[in-house]
Amino acid sequence: MRRPGGKVAILGGGMAGLSAAWRLSEPGWHDRFDSITVYQRGWRLGGKGASSRGENDRIEEHGLHVWLGSYENAFTVLRECYAELDRATTDPLCPIRTWNEAIVPADNPGLAEQWGTDWLTWLGTHPRNEFLPGEPGGTGQEITVVEFVQRAVQLVIAFTDSLRGATPADLELTASAEQPASSAPPAVSAVQRGILAALLAIAEPQVRRGPPGKLLERAVDAVRMVIDYEDRPDHRRSWLLISLVVAAVRGVIADNLITHPNGFRAINDEEFGDWVLRHGGHPDVLDSAFVRGLYDLVFGYERGDPQRPAVAAGVMVFLIGFVLFEYKGAIFWKMTAGMGEVVMAPLYQALRKRGVQFEFFHRVDSLHVDDRGVTVDAITLGRQVLLADGVDHYDPLVDVGGLAVFPSAPRGDQIQERPGLEDLESHYAVRDDIETTVLQRGKDFDHVVLAVSLGMIPVVAAELIEDRPDWQEMVAKVKTVATQAFQLWLRPDEHTLGWSNPGATITAYARPFETWASMPQTLWTENWPGSDHPGSVAYFCGSLDAPWPVDMDHSGYVRRYRNRVLRDAADYVDRYLGLYFPNAVSEQGFNWELLCGNNGQRGAAAMATQHVSVNIDPSDRYVQSVPGSDKYRLRPDESGYDNLILAGDWTDCGLNAGCIEAAVMSGLEAANALLGHGRYHRIRGFYLS
Repeated sequence: MRRPGGKVAILGGGMAGLSAAWRLSEPGWHDRFDSITVYQRGWRLGGKGASSRGENDRIEEHGLHVWLGSYENAFTVLRECYAELDRATTDPLCPIRTWNEAIVPADNPGLAEQWGTDWLTWLGTHPRNEFLPGEPGGTGQEITVVEFVQRAVQLVIAFTDSLRGATPADLELTASAEQPASSAPPAVSAVQRGILAALLAIAEPQVRRGPPGKLLERAVDAVRMVIDYEDRPDHRRSWLLISLVVAAVRGVIADNLITHPNGFRAINDEEFGDWVLRHGGHPDVLDSAFVRGLYDLVFGYERGDPQRPAVAAGVMVFLIGFVLFEYKGAIFWKMTAGMGEVVMAPLYQALRKRGVQFEFFHRVDSLHVDDRGVTVDAITLGRQVLLADGVDHYDPLVDVGGLAVFPSAPRGDQIQERPGLEDLESHYAVRDDIETTVLQRGKDFDHVVLAVSLGMIPVVAAELIEDRPDWQEMVAKVKTVATQAFQLWLRPDEHTLGWSNPGATITAYARPFETWASMPQTLWTENWPGSDHPGSVAYFCGSLDAPWPVDMDHSGYVRRYRNRVLRDAADYVDRYLGLYFPNAVSEQGFNWELLCGNNGQRGAAAMATQHVSVNIDPSDRYVQSVPGSDKYRLRPDESGYDNLILAGDWTDCGLNAGCIEAAVMSGLEAANALLGHGRYHRIRGFYLS
């Protein structure tokens, strides 16, 4: 006899779907549901967070994955998963047994900025603190506008402290309030006095009752008068940060966000840069490395065009506080192996032990609404392969050095061979399915968690879009952008290549691969031949102008963009890698012989021997936070259908920006809705009201 809760079908094995499964399958779940089944296209889990192993067991990521120390919910799930697996007891030979062996604090976050014809790097020294993200017993709360103002003031004062004794060649951003030993140059002292005057003006009661007036403007202008704005990059960026923060604080007060019932959401119809200018920010602020870095963090450009920034003002102000003021341990954390094997594989293993079922090689084709328009009545799936004789379920993992990882192709020992296996994860693959399966409500499922990416909604939910205006508005107003990434394995270590800041992550550099991360902490788990063993590995990523949907042959579309990314990546390495690795370049460009496994190739041919990820598939596209779109996002419990819950970083989850944390929050909220709990039941950290 079926239990009252019935059967749950989770469509999509990305982080949102896995998080929903995690919360739904907590102890005692068999008393609530008959079954929980995750349906996944292809052979890997993780969605945009997937990774696998390629040649020489090298880690091949979908893109650059760095966690923020403010990802309270993601860390909570990760820590719960590792605690439950208890690898120290159950798998003592595994090289990664605990959560803090899987992901570690990363130092040297930074920005790049152009100064004349040169580029400078501006490294951060955001201090580590004594806290840890995801600590047991943590609680959730809503970030207040008042607290944002207070933290913003502290940031600017701490930043000017970091300028003491700095030279243009040794520039750092710090969030530490500790005073350096050296005394401040007179100009920097004047900067700090000007900052204090400006921010004290904001604090005056008569100013708080209305928009800051001429007093504030005069204080900020006075700062610029006493610094060397034109010839000192450290002074210039200091003043631009002052201008940005003062404009933001002024905007918070002038737009009444402290008392507005919608909080930061009240300004989400306005573009962030326009909002900053409207509240007195200098135009140069928008081209500053700090602001460009914020946009890069969320791929915040229309169609990937850096000349067309597009991020909702409320989301961006919220993210500034979320990223800079709320981190625990360190501002950035990096995985010690691939994300697929330190996050997705452990979740899969733990969920399997709990009794959650996984159906790999099942592509969701369409959801069907019943005649009354009340429920999802059926789900059509394309079954891509058949399992080999004697195999009752597909195990996606293989062992590399004692670590369970996803391979770069399906396991041939578990499936029946068929052409085109390498394309099973792509929407653009020829649909030569083994069979079509139709799941029926009441027989195969009772509840559905739709956890596919936003780009896939028009593909799999056409009936729902046609049925409901709110779905039509969501897919029309909430935008996505394609991304691109590549990884370089180089024989010399970073010090030999000319870089002396280990673990750095730098953004706001030259397009189209504006973000770079030093990732040598992952090399220990790869298996390169001794004659070609890398001493360093570098990850790069950026947005890509690749429209969706397309009106051309899909195979030609994929081939065209892959060739383009290979050419652009080769050009980027030749022209721009010298900022990070000056000893790897000469007047003739990059020394291609330094690449591991390049087989003597150069340029695009050499890039093809590395790992290049061209993320143009609708399932791979990154969801954006464009102005005016926030109100069209549906909450996980707002599908409009009795048995359908939504999960993904494209939902209105309280963070509303494309990232792992938003996906986890949405997945947990989806589970809460299905379990009958409140929206933010056991959701941690800060969120939009």
